[in-house]
Amino acid sequence: MPMIYIAFFVIFIDTGFGIWRSVKKGGWKAFRSRRLSHTLSKAFLYLGAILMVFLIEKYIAGDLIGHFISVDLVMTKMIAFFCVATEIKSINESYEDVTGKNMIKAVREFVTRAKEEAKDLTE
Repeated sequence: MPMIYIAFFVIFIDTGFGIWRSVKKGGWKAFRSRRLSHTLSKAFLYLGAILMVFLIEKYIAGDLIGHFISVDLVMTKMIAFFCVATEIKSINESYEDVTGKNMIKAVREFVTRAKEEAKDLTE
């Protein structure tokens, strides 16, 4: 199931950013295996939640939900989106901690400027 792969991939990236932040802030002495064990438990929690909601939606509630919403596996996709959004926020916090730059804010500003430029081009 691709949603599990995407969630696992983002957790892996967040782990890399967390290690980078830890080493930049406190050197290699600040890097602890206990923090990595939190990552493992978080991965199992996220992946377990996605799998559990998938199984419920696929075999129990799918027909009922299908009467109201035409999107397949909508609950599973919402849970996966929540997990990915949480990890992206964590990645942004680690990046901002080290560099002082907020990636999410920069992307928002870029999109706003791109919209303004596109609007100016169409006028």
